[in-house]
Amino acid sequence: MRVRKRRSQRRASASPWTYVPATWLAGVLAAVGLGAVAPVGSALRASLGLSDGALAWATSSITAVSAALGIPAGWWVRRFGAQRALSWGLFVMSVAAVGSAAAGSWELLLGARIAEGVGYLLVFVAGPVVLTRLTQGGLRSAALALWGTCVPTGLAIAAVAGGALESVWTSNQWLALTALGPLIMAGVLMAVLPPIPRAVVRRTHREAGTWNGALRLGVAYGSLSLVGVAVVMVLPTFLLEQREATAAVTGAVVAVVCLGSAVGGLVASWLLRRGSAFSSLVPLGALMPVACLPAFSAEFPLAVSGGAATLVLGVDGLLISAVFAAVPASVSRAEDVDVANGILNQLGSVGILLGPPVFGLVIAAAGWGAVAALVLVFGGLGAILLLTAARTSASGSAAESSNGPGGRERRNGAEPLAKAADVSKRQRTRP
Repeated sequence: MRVRKRRSQRRASASPWTYVPATWLAGVLAAVGLGAVAPVGSALRASLGLSDGALAWATSSITAVSAALGIPAGWWVRRFGAQRALSWGLFVMSVAAVGSAAAGSWELLLGARIAEGVGYLLVFVAGPVVLTRLTQGGLRSAALALWGTCVPTGLAIAAVAGGALESVWTSNQWLALTALGPLIMAGVLMAVLPPIPRAVVRRTHREAGTWNGALRLGVAYGSLSLVGVAVVMVLPTFLLEQREATAAVTGAVVAVVCLGSAVGGLVASWLLRRGSAFSSLVPLGALMPVACLPAFSAEFPLAVSGGAATLVLGVDGLLISAVFAAVPASVSRAEDVDVANGILNQLGSVGILLGPPVFGLVIAAAGWGAVAALVLVFGGLGAILLLTAARTSASGSAAESSNGPGGRERRNGAEPLAKAADVSKRQRTRP
């Protein structure tokens, strides 16, 4: 009993940069599972006799789970505990990945991918909650912005590793390999993360508009995710058909463009850590539709088009990371962060599912020049909603500062969370 208590005290006194990278890596490994099917799609289609539609369902079923169950998952994580939900989500993903590797039919593969989607959803709802409750101030903003890079980083790793191993491994071996990371990481998190008390759910009357800030951020995330995924999905077709690029060149360009999103998220994390306001990042969104013009034009050299597309994804990733960092300021109670992240994941997944077909239909009707217009509409909507949510949170915190008991300042609406973190830390380190 004393040994367990000493271990708990050591974990509680550890630097935040011990568990922030560990939590981020958990999200990256979960995103590897999200993109695990795409690199071996041809082999799976041949071995299981799948049609293109069936393979698409197996690929996107994880996102479909989040689009359907994001908000309920937020409520459940609140009651179950974010730390436990994060570890269990990784464990579920690991077991389901083994099921995908052993699947001998499309039905079994789809069932395993849906189960993996449940674990993925738990990870992506619980992960930001863990970071929110273990960090404060500028570090919290930086950590949450860093979390926004999990998906592009994980997808890039899956594409590179899966593509490299496709020629020497079977698709089943590759899918089995993706089960190891989440399983190991679940154990690491149990050893690294300090105890996080479950949020106390107060049965109080909620005023109208309680979730307005989270909903605005959710729609912003959905719009920005729609843009990022759609650009990545239609870019290979443009390069192959309009630019007559080779498959190797196309793959290299798309890989660099995808990494641009992760770089943008890292820039957002760095800027927010240095004290930049969310609102100062939003005007950069104007670069996305402008950069789309050379990105999807055959009049420019391929290097210029690829660089412009990378800029589009870089700014998109920067704004998505800013959305994650803004979530704690969008709620007034610490226990609401779980549900807010559920809202974010559900609406973001809806955007991911809608992006490719919406862009495909409009391009078929109006040509490639319509890409810039679509990015202007959806990217602009995401940027405006992010700016609105940031301003609303700032004005709300100013009102609380002037009207709250004792005139205590609440910056960006984050004081309740910071207070909860301080109290839990004192309780953990009490001798």
